[in-house]
Amino acid sequence: MVEPKSRTDLRRLARIMREYLQLDHVLYFPIVELLDVMTELFDDFNYEIVEDCVLSKKVHADTDIRTGHIRIKESVYEGACRGEGRDRMTIAHEIGHYFTLCFCGFKLTRNFGNARVITFRDPEWQAKCFAGELMVPAHLVKGMDQNEIAEQCGVSYDAACVQYKHLSKE
Repeated sequence: MVEPKSRTDLRRLARIMREYLQLDHVLYFPIVELLDVMTELFDDFNYEIVEDCVLSKKVHADTDIRTGHIRIKESVYEGACRGEGRDRMTIAHEIGHYFTLCFCGFKLTRNFGNARVITFRDPEWQAKCFAGELMVPAHLVKGMDQNEIAEQCGVSYDAACVQYKHLSKE
């Protein structure tokens, strides 16, 4: 468990990032290019494209929170370069780990036993939420349907549906 962050907190972080990069009015976020920009901006950030066999079948990428090092499967990186929504979101998710854990700092809390982790304290949920907010900016997609969001933001239909659902509640 980590310190709680709400969807609003993560949306604000994603928006600040977009503003800093002067991408606040851009629907299709250049996530692959961001990797190289981040290596220039942050001394403790780096990434590596690894052969698919280096990571287990279920792991598409990972982030070492102690070093700020992200490893991305070659097939995922290539898919993201081709505009595959799921692969683009995978990279955004790992960047979410970097920002929510490495850059912003964190406090871990031990979870003894089988206690359920509250969503807002789950680092996986936080990274997933950040990725969704970064790739599907709420202020730009209002009035769009799920298909338009997927197409114009370059995310999977499933990711578009998740963001659409949250925006519809607001």
